[in-house]
Amino acid sequence: MRVLLAQNMPYRPGHGGATKSNRLLLEELAARGHSCVAVTRGEPGVRTIGGVEVFAEAGPRLPRLVREVAGAHEPDWVLVPSDDPGLMVLGSALRAAPERVVYLVHTLQQLPFGPRTFYPSGSGRRLVARCRGLVSVSRAARDYVREHGDLDSTVLYPHVYGSPPFPDLADMSGPVTMVNPCGFKGLPILLGLADARPDLRFRAVPTWGGLAPELATRPNIEIVPAVEDITQVLRGSRALLMPSLWDETFGYTAVEAMLHGVPVLAADVGGLREAMLGVPHLLPVNPIVAYEPQRPGEPYPRPAVPPQDLGPWLEALDRVDAALSARARAAATAFVAGIDPGALEKYLVNL
Repeated sequence: MRVLLAQNMPYRPGHGGATKSNRLLLEELAARGHSCVAVTRGEPGVRTIGGVEVFAEAGPRLPRLVREVAGAHEPDWVLVPSDDPGLMVLGSALRAAPERVVYLVHTLQQLPFGPRTFYPSGSGRRLVARCRGLVSVSRAARDYVREHGDLDSTVLYPHVYGSPPFPDLADMSGPVTMVNPCGFKGLPILLGLADARPDLRFRAVPTWGGLAPELATRPNIEIVPAVEDITQVLRGSRALLMPSLWDETFGYTAVEAMLHGVPVLAADVGGLREAMLGVPHLLPVNPIVAYEPQRPGEPYPRPAVPPQDLGPWLEALDRVDAALSARARAAATAFVAGIDPGALEKYLVNL
């Protein structure tokens, strides 16, 4: 097969779950002998990464590049992720390759329909409906698309976790780690826990949400740079904090942490319920329900973050121990073993 990934986001580096999973899905197809190319947002140029020829373009030229590359490579399938404000890439893909577009449902807030959308659009929903197929990366995403878009999709869990063995990286005397501490992801809970437990160490890893100045005012919060290899972030952690205040589509980082023995304290929202695999602790939050207008240079509208109750989070943090680590690791190991790396290939062959 000839497969084109057309996405309105970078190819590499990519610290977000959607970016990483898209890349690994395409590179898995390339490793299986398929001809794979990608058109992505980034510094203009062409390079080969993991067996994939990657074309990058910045800003307004991206939709045109999608059409040009599709015309030159004549793909059997064009994969378009939902992280596409204005659906510019999706529209170009549908014009270039009618009946050959598969829509990858990642960030619910980027869909053009439903109560979580940042950019509601009836015409956008009709564009999505024109796709040959929809792939959701979780049951939560599938259910959302069905309920709010009246569209069917197939659940395929991306295999983003690497190959065994998966070393135990937990350290019950180490810091509590949080990736992407920003308003969307529950920054107030991290700050509140750090203030309430000055004897504990915390580790903050800023990514697309930016570096919150409040982090530097807490002496027990260490700020470390983001890296693509999540094991470097998890190594030596007592627990991973995931107090998201919006509906996560899944939660790859939760599974990755548990796979390496790091217990997870996660918000009881969206796809995080699914990603926790029945392992404690899912904890209550007051989710974001309102947003301020999006500002230039910011990835999304700014959230109006409501007050949070730290009580359940403090109690759960005090209960983190080696037994929870072992339970989390066993559940994640079984889950990852059940993921078929060739699931997308089979889906496309049979579509």
